[in-house]
Amino acid sequence: MLGRYVRVVVVGIEGEINLGFIARLVKNFEADDLYLVSPIAKITEEARRFAAKGVGVLEKTVIVNTLEEALKGIDLSACTSAKIGEEKDVLRHPITPWEFAELALKRNRIAVVFGRESVGLTREELSQCDLMVTIPGNPEYPVMNLSHAVAVILYELYKVFSSHRGFKYEAPNRNILDKIMEYFNNIVNEVELDERRKHKITTSFRRLIFKSNIDKAEAYNVLYIMRKIYVKLAGRDHGNTSND
Repeated sequence: MLGRYVRVVVVGIEGEINLGFIARLVKNFEADDLYLVSPIAKITEEARRFAAKGVGVLEKTVIVNTLEEALKGIDLSACTSAKIGEEKDVLRHPITPWEFAELALKRNRIAVVFGRESVGLTREELSQCDLMVTIPGNPEYPVMNLSHAVAVILYELYKVFSSHRGFKYEAPNRNILDKIMEYFNNIVNEVELDERRKHKITTSFRRLIFKSNIDKAEAYNVLYIMRKIYVKLAGRDHGNTSND
């Protein structure tokens, strides 16, 4: 998609018509791949019919057993949900599709994760994504049809990406961001906190990192100080980072 890789991931999709429509949307908005996690719906003639000229997307659909598999090789992932949490529920603090599109502009490989038509995504599945995106709508009835939600978010990505052709940005490698999170988790574990509080803090910090426009040099600096803090707290050296 316009110089960036975009993967559409659908967990437990239940309907062949929605499956066909989603394949069509992948084609419409130049997304690169469609991944299905433990699908109930099959790639039937009905799905092919509703895919129209996106039928080629269906034929190369990747089917996996877990969301973890579907997110391999991704720099930035966003789970989608119409359910917004209360202030203390940091897992369900969302951003809008257009905010996500602006963040995605600074990453090379993006995944958008959608849930089941009936129940959406579980909390455990939401926790595997870097961000949560919700589409604002009528508070009395905010839940959209699955394929309609895919259309809205892919459109927002397409709009931002197409208006920034040739945009240059040195994004941090996903491994650097994961290492920052690893050191942060280690730091949190050095502090006497209950497990619930630890989970809230680490989730909040992960959201902070992935909502930011951090570049490669900034990420290395954050990694450097995180390692220093952890070594100081733990009282032992774990080796040097490449930018020491």
